[in-house]
Amino acid sequence: MKTVFNSSLLLLFMLLMGCAENSNKSKQTDINQADNVSVEISIEGMSCMSCVANVQKTLSDLNGINEVKVSLENKNATLHYNPNIISIDKIKQSINEIGYNAGTVKKLSQ
Repeated sequence: MKTVFNSSLLLLFMLLMGCAENSNKSKQTDINQADNVSVEISIEGMSCMSCVANVQKTLSDLNGINEVKVSLENKNATLHYNPNIISIDKIKQSINEIGYNAGTVKKLSQ
């Protein structure tokens, strides 16, 4: 009986901690969404879908970038990022480091 009671308490504790953790993540996401900036960056040197995938993965892996769409046809990337976490210069540098040329940045209306 004691083991069942201890197991029940442990399960209840884990459930409550999970709920509190999810609540904090939700608040953090709301804060990040409020600080988001949307931009379009021209990218020279992409010639195939493998290039698109490479740019997509590189940008998606950067802390502070929340959404990325890369277009081979338009030769650009549209992204939402938090300038309090990452700068546009760091984003452009990351594109350049993988062999492409990040060009002009156009801020999109929110």
